[in-house]
Amino acid sequence: MTESISRAWLLARPGVTEGAAGEIAERCFGVRGHAIEVGSQQDRNFAVRGETGDGILLKIDNAATDDATREFQALVGGAIAAAGVATPAAVASLDGADTRVVTAAETVVARAFQWIEGRPLADEMRLSGFRAEQLGTLAGRAATGLRGIEHPAADRDIQWELGRANAVIEELAGALPEERRAECLAAARRADAAVSALSHKLLRQVIHGDITADNVLCDAAGTLWVVDLGDAAMSWRVAELAVTAADVLGRTGSIAQVGRVVRGFCAEAELSEPELAALWPLIVLRGAVLAVSGWSQLDIDPGNDYARERLEHEWEVFARAAAIDPAEAEAQLRLAAGLPHRSGTQYAPLAGASPQPLDLGVASELLDRGAWLEPGIEQRLAEQALAAAPVVAAPFGQARLSRVSPRADAPAAARSRAIELWAAPGTELVAPFAGELGGDDEALELADLGVVLRLSGAARLAANGRVRAGQVIARVPAGLPVLVSRRWRDAAPDPTFAAFDGEYETDGALDPSLIVGVCAVADPELELRGERTRRDAAMGGASERYYAEPPRIERGWGALLIETRGRAYLDMVNNVTAIGHSHPRLADSVARQLNLLNTNSRFLYGLYADFTSRLLEHSPDPALDVVIPVSSGSEANDLALRLAQVATGRKMIVAAREGYHGWTMASDAVSTSAFDNPHAADSRPDWVDIVSAPNEYRGRFRGEGAAERYVAELRERLAELAAAGRAPAAFISEPVLGNAGGVIPPAGYLAGAYAAIREAGGVAIADEVQVGYGRLGSHFWGSELAGAVPDIITVAKAAGNAFPLGAVITKREIVDALREEGMFFSSSGGAPASMAAGLAVLDVIRDEGLQENARVVGEHLIEKLRRLGERHPMLGEVHGSGLYLGVELVRDRATLEPATEATREVCERLLAHGVIMQATSERQNVLKVKPPMTLTIAQADVFVAALDRVMSEVESLNL
Repeated sequence: MTESISRAWLLARPGVTEGAAGEIAERCFGVRGHAIEVGSQQDRNFAVRGETGDGILLKIDNAATDDATREFQALVGGAIAAAGVATPAAVASLDGADTRVVTAAETVVARAFQWIEGRPLADEMRLSGFRAEQLGTLAGRAATGLRGIEHPAADRDIQWELGRANAVIEELAGALPEERRAECLAAARRADAAVSALSHKLLRQVIHGDITADNVLCDAAGTLWVVDLGDAAMSWRVAELAVTAADVLGRTGSIAQVGRVVRGFCAEAELSEPELAALWPLIVLRGAVLAVSGWSQLDIDPGNDYARERLEHEWEVFARAAAIDPAEAEAQLRLAAGLPHRSGTQYAPLAGASPQPLDLGVASELLDRGAWLEPGIEQRLAEQALAAAPVVAAPFGQARLSRVSPRADAPAAARSRAIELWAAPGTELVAPFAGELGGDDEALELADLGVVLRLSGAARLAANGRVRAGQVIARVPAGLPVLVSRRWRDAAPDPTFAAFDGEYETDGALDPSLIVGVCAVADPELELRGERTRRDAAMGGASERYYAEPPRIERGWGALLIETRGRAYLDMVNNVTAIGHSHPRLADSVARQLNLLNTNSRFLYGLYADFTSRLLEHSPDPALDVVIPVSSGSEANDLALRLAQVATGRKMIVAAREGYHGWTMASDAVSTSAFDNPHAADSRPDWVDIVSAPNEYRGRFRGEGAAERYVAELRERLAELAAAGRAPAAFISEPVLGNAGGVIPPAGYLAGAYAAIREAGGVAIADEVQVGYGRLGSHFWGSELAGAVPDIITVAKAAGNAFPLGAVITKREIVDALREEGMFFSSSGGAPASMAAGLAVLDVIRDEGLQENARVVGEHLIEKLRRLGERHPMLGEVHGSGLYLGVELVRDRATLEPATEATREVCERLLAHGVIMQATSERQNVLKVKPPMTLTIAQADVFVAALDRVMSEVESLNL
């Protein structure tokens, strides 16, 4: 037995150097690049980053790995991939032949796998609860995918298969330091006896056998990849979970985190009672195997730095597991699996009835219309609910909107670590299970097998000591809820609410939902990750979204956006919502209309004329007397181009460089921004011509006379086009260059440009999709700010406050020309609900003085931002007017070299300070400051203060 064990389990790594690995990678797999060794206990693994392509992970197998084992491992990889577990694909050799390679030391077999650009979860600063649950989910999914897999090599004699754990420990324990040897052997023998008694009831199947934080990589998209199939073998199914749980216990020392692993596993594979009973002893055995194997590996392979670095971690796995009573551990893990802590127990209703849930979450309908900001809202809602139910409970773990701070720079503790239970005053509370009653007048604690149920705020009715299930122990006081929490016997109680970035479930705050009879809520952190995956799958790679790791936003209010984990962000970029998020007047107006009628605009109803006439009240000139509602800015610009072409009988359109006008075929054709469409120049049709963007800060012409020179350039180009028989139909530009970062053209430019295009027989189109509707503060339209009147104005975004609405404002003779070609129709643009939304927006802008607010707050903001420029050389210029601004960041104020990397970093760091910000311009070096027009002075100051701090941080990086 001793000789067999030694041959099978004590394996030195192959003697392959990094240089030799690089040669193997090129010779066998055609990948040329420097090989860097990555850790492995008994194989050799090398990252080979190719000079071209993605590179490979080169694996040099140890001597005991035969062809049948390699075939088996390939089968395992395919099965877990089919079950939805991402795992690197095998890379075929150049000729598909056997990759046995003769090196200077020995003959080895090389394999290659897809290189995954990511980092192991073990490298994260701390292993959080949601990560622990993700690991459990992966283990459960892998176990489910491998069930029924058969292969002759599956029954492997390897030291990591927990059915062989006791034999491995007994054989290799001599390598442990003497002071640890006896402790390890005694605990392992007790655990082995417990498992042996249950082994005939444990399901056996193939398992991966090593789903740990070291072997799970997270890529840039947040996808988790399971790597290393070297420990796959036939074993007990619950051993898959034990391996993962032991790793989490060793890294965190937390029974709560181990419970999260169990919860994730059980969501994919339901555990039997015998499996749950065997789980903790198997965790102890896994820890003992790790401990003895690490020290033994160093005996035969003293240069193995990977094994040496892991010695203390592996001992910690064992020591932490062995220190906990197995029965108490089982009780905790049963609750995590959704079972009572003792087999056969039925919990007595704490307050005599099953509680009615009270939803106080971010998306709760009860907290609409700003109700979440009302003092005492939780108590008021609970009292209303008690009119229909005897017991009401706010769930454990929920991120409560009612606790979210409206100050973006001061997030509050919002995620509940307890159940708040409301009942009529005097309602008796009973012991849900038999146990020892302890605590004091402030809080009663009922304990059994390390499970401690804590009632805070209840009036005590029973003395400390043994109580039976169902015995009355307290009553509900008048006017206040009872806090019901659960903790691990060795942990002190946690505060009732967790900080935004804190753990809501810890050893001092475990989920009591099953005991109380309340449905638990899902972890919003896990839901966030799942929603990112769903979004990517639904929209594909061409769908733009903010941030590499975006928060999940499910509610807005005014200038705030609120994410599901319980934090409010200051929205400094969302120019779509001019009147603020979730404005009640808009919601009521659209809802009322949807209850009446919503149909296409071919029908006759009053709202169509109501909206168009109201919008015409803001017309900059009486000649602009017709409004055509559409569904979006792209549609508005597309229609404007068509109107110009029909009215003039010409095709050619002249557009200003760096503009973005939409994504329809026509509006995209005149969009010249190289950032939004990197191939704009190559794909531009022959009916579009481009002139310089009138950017006085960094454009072709600057300083005194810039406007005249830009206009002269336009006149020259118009003459050239006419001489070539391509006289233009229109000139289109934004009156304020939004895509360039809110740049206001030099005074006189727009009036001169409009005069030039009209003299050439064309019409002037002002794309006011972003800048219009009073956002500029001093003027309702950007063209008014420029002192010019266009022939066609296009609007959207603010027009519906993110409801699908746009419009074209133009002259009657231009629209009449379209009649010669056909009648215009837009299905939803002029529909009743859209018109109701448009009217509500105009009403709110007028009644709440939002244009004036944009002027006042904008002037304050500009002044504060320019003061920042006195302290931060990175700040090159503040562009714009009102609440349509751009903060341009440069590496050098003289050369105006764009600070693109620094701008990206500023935006990412502002998110941590509670500010939503994004970059704009072709150079991506301008902060896009376009908040809702409801922004307050105080909120503007929050943004400036955050920007000040972040710029100091980023400037020190010298990006």
